[in-house]
Amino acid sequence: MNKSQIEKIVVSTIGNIGEIGPYHSDIEGKTAKGGIRGPFAREQLKPKDVPTYPILWAHDAERERTLSFEADFQGFPLKGKTPAEKELVDKRVASVWATASHCHFNQNFQFNSQATGMQFTKRHTIGGRAWISVKLASAEQEKALVVWANSSLGLLLHWWHANKQQRGRGNIGKEALQSLPVIDVRALTAKQLKTAAALFDALSSKLLLPFHEIDRDSVRAELDEKFARDVLGLAKPVYAAGGPLELLRMKLAQEPSIRGSKEDSD
Repeated sequence: MNKSQIEKIVVSTIGNIGEIGPYHSDIEGKTAKGGIRGPFAREQLKPKDVPTYPILWAHDAERERTLSFEADFQGFPLKGKTPAEKELVDKRVASVWATASHCHFNQNFQFNSQATGMQFTKRHTIGGRAWISVKLASAEQEKALVVWANSSLGLLLHWWHANKQQRGRGNIGKEALQSLPVIDVRALTAKQLKTAAALFDALSSKLLLPFHEIDRDSVRAELDEKFARDVLGLAKPVYAAGGPLELLRMKLAQEPSIRGSKEDSD
């Protein structure tokens, strides 16, 4: 990509464009002295449950192969033993619920088994231990950010920014997430934002391959092409076969810190 093409992408950080949700112990957890820290008790969702406080808590690599999937747990407000405790729980429930969003970030990305760096829930959902919430100004912005984050360029920045002490895995905690570079969705025009949201809708249920198989993932290639062409307006050589985006996917797929122990024949 030449300079004029790169200038079409306005980059900011997660901390600048959105509100990052609470640390998981502030959702469900106790203080060092055994008091109330997080205001919820947590229970795994059953098929017909309709939770008041849905929570996206844990990883399941198979479930996470699409851009959109729903909560796996629900929260129940704790019952305070005293009027003061009840008041504390009520305030903290309201505070945590105010961070609920559609957009959630993969904090512990297993590159060689998981497919998505960010995801979208149809309902406002509280982020949990594995997926922390990122709240933007609108659902359209959150859809645009999820599409970007799962493009080759978004995954490149996720991988680069992550703590890679374990091969095949990248960790980005709440504090480090503040400075993660991402596309500034606020800088997109109304038309670009609408196009990005429509692209999310079109691809949200299509199955993606794990990150380390990005070079042979036809859905990821489609996402890259349509985001580059239809949202960013980049020139065809950028996303065409044999172009820079295909080369990037090929290089990422062979990066040892992404592949981990996976063999080339996988």
